[in-house]
Amino acid sequence: MRVSLRLLRYFTAAAETGSTTAAARLLNVSQPSISVAIRELEALFDDTLFTRESGAKMTLTRFGTRKLAEAHQLLNAAASFEADDSGDAASGEVQIGIFSTIAPIYLPVLLRIAHARFPNLSIRFVEGDLMQLEDALRSSRIELALMYDVGLPADIERESLAELRPYALVPAESRLAKKAGKLSLHELATEPLILIDLPHSREFLMAPFWQCGLAPEVRYRATSLELVRGMVANGLGVSLLITHGDQAAVAGAVEKPIREETIRQPLVIARPARASRTRASELVAQCMRDAVDQALSKRAGRAATTRRKPVRTG
Repeated sequence: MRVSLRLLRYFTAAAETGSTTAAARLLNVSQPSISVAIRELEALFDDTLFTRESGAKMTLTRFGTRKLAEAHQLLNAAASFEADDSGDAASGEVQIGIFSTIAPIYLPVLLRIAHARFPNLSIRFVEGDLMQLEDALRSSRIELALMYDVGLPADIERESLAELRPYALVPAESRLAKKAGKLSLHELATEPLILIDLPHSREFLMAPFWQCGLAPEVRYRATSLELVRGMVANGLGVSLLITHGDQAAVAGAVEKPIREETIRQPLVIARPARASRTRASELVAQCMRDAVDQALSKRAGRAATTRRKPVRTG
């Protein structure tokens, strides 16, 4: 027996859906076909791919997790081969990931650019926190991700696109908003803090306070940047953030620069180390670079316009 792309597709579908029944529905085949494919692969490897418990979701074994990553790489390579054979790398499909807090800022721009340049290229995306994206990259469920580098391990390659500084978000009617110039972390720490509560992110955003020997009161925790902005706009506290939003979209909240030199946050394109790169994924990577450039340039332009506003006299 030889491993076929069909067996790999059946195996990956079962792993991603957690059941042979769901995988069969996804691929529009019979449930026994999925079960037989898994048994054939397990017989070939002489090892189990899944743990099975009555009425429970199928769970990958450690061996199965390793084989899933290899299966994704082979399927991605096959898709690249087919695209190259047709002479059109821009007609395939690319799976990407994006950090949930930056998705509203960069993903729409990325998709617009990609659709304009490569209308036949399909981009499927998943949002997740930093740990979820790491796992998706390692298992090759996604080919690349736009995310922050908060101590990414050596088996994840990264290409830095920008280094971003933390800033304060304060209620528009607060004394901190009305103060001229930059804010000190000591001033910010006197107010109730609303913290982005995502793996890695929460520690990174607290680190500048800890470096200054500060321990602000964390009054609220939220996983959504939009929720944090809304809470600050309603005077419920202040926040320290990395991702800049559309200032016009949330009335009542003001972004203020931080006086202290704090840790900078790299915004990166992340890929599994040593994984083969398809031509289609490289096209998407270039769209990512251009989307980040456009978004940051637009923000810099808005900031410059704000600084140049004429002062009314008389």
